[in-house]
Amino acid sequence: MSKEKIKFNIVDKETGEIVNTMEDGDKVIRKKSIKLMEETSEINKNEAFIKIFVKPLLQLSTVLSNSEAWFVTYLLSYLDYTSGMIKDNNGNSITLDDMMDDTSLKPSATYNMIKKLTDKGIIAKIKTENKTYFVMNPYIFMKGKRVNNTLIDVFKNTQWANLFKSN
Repeated sequence: MSKEKIKFNIVDKETGEIVNTMEDGDKVIRKKSIKLMEETSEINKNEAFIKIFVKPLLQLSTVLSNSEAWFVTYLLSYLDYTSGMIKDNNGNSITLDDMMDDTSLKPSATYNMIKKLTDKGIIAKIKTENKTYFVMNPYIFMKGKRVNNTLIDVFKNTQWANLFKSN
């Protein structure tokens, strides 16, 4: 059995005449989209990006010390899509030892930083039987458009999630 392609007729509203057809996979591109593409350029095409929501961003400036903001920036460079986990380029979770090696912070300073950011609901520490993972709050930072539901549950009672309750 061959799969039939879906076909749509494009009809002139005034005459009822079929002026074109669309087949499965065709896409309508509106004039304003074409204009936007002509008037804008994509930069840093191969560079990953991070979404930061505006409401929490404004509050972060009053909640984080300079060193905490620096550490969050460091962690963001390892933020994974959808899972919100802090992972390296090979998909391995970043450990406390990795954090200390990368940042040259002493163990006590690293533990203290993690505790402060956890207490502020910016990151969470997830423990399994034999591993500890760190995740970032998707109500503040994320990559892509969709977030793992388990991650949402981890942070749903933070002050950051409450910023969006009225939306």
